Amino acid sequence: MNTPPHPLPDISARLAAAARSSECRIERVEVGGQIYWIKRVEQLSGLMRWQKGDPARALERERNALRALAGCGLPVPVLAAEGPDFIATADSGQSLDRMFADPAVPPMMRRDAFAAAGAALAAFHRAGHVHGRPSPRDFCWRDGQITLIDLERCAPNSGSRRRLRNDAVILVFNLYALCRGETAEVSAAIDAYRAGAPDGLWQAAARLCRRLRWIDPLTRPLQRRKTRHGEFQAIPLTLARFAAPD
Repeated sequence: MNTPPHPLPDISARLAAAARSSECRIERVEVGGQIYWIKRVEQLSGLMRWQKGDPARALERERNALRALAGCGLPVPVLAAEGPDFIATADSGQSLDRMFADPAVPPMMRRDAFAAAGAALAAFHRAGHVHGRPSPRDFCWRDGQITLIDLERCAPNSGSRRRLRNDAVILVFNLYALCRGETAEVSAAIDAYRAGAPDGLWQAAARLCRRLRWIDPLTRPLQRRKTRHGEFQAIPLTLARFAAPD
């Protein structure tokens, strides 16, 4: 896991001071020559709070996940500082969605990063942990290492077969939403995930997708629209990938 040493007390104190100096939810700061990300409790009200749930509990879930997963040796950011309403984590590099969109990133590096992301999620699943919403933006690459971020929906030690299966489908769906087709990056991530995933999990995800085939014809009018994020176009690609013979 590519993470810097645990911050010294003065670094933690400076991060805590920075966290108190602003109210924006997520902030990039530089302390002691190192980049950190401060995440504060999201301020929600009305319908958004009903849809997304209690933001304080979401931050607490992420705090607990960072501790638990780091204790298992899994690739998560260093928890550099924390308080009742914030956490600060060490920067983990460039996210996969940004790498995919950056023409300066060599194709081989992109494939390596996507393959490492698939292997990292497989390692989570073998250990019984659920990410909750694995997306290319939640995998960061630095110096040949992947780190998983955005753990508000993570469920350490509660990886039922159903939840692990759902994680796998969500990963594939989000890969296609980003890449918009059968790309080398998609294949690298999926192949690496399948190579390391718990026995039978891919097959369980395929059974789920067979039950969801009705979504494809229902959404075809939306699939023909040009959208920014590609979620509707990802539906037939995801179902076809899981329908493919082993």
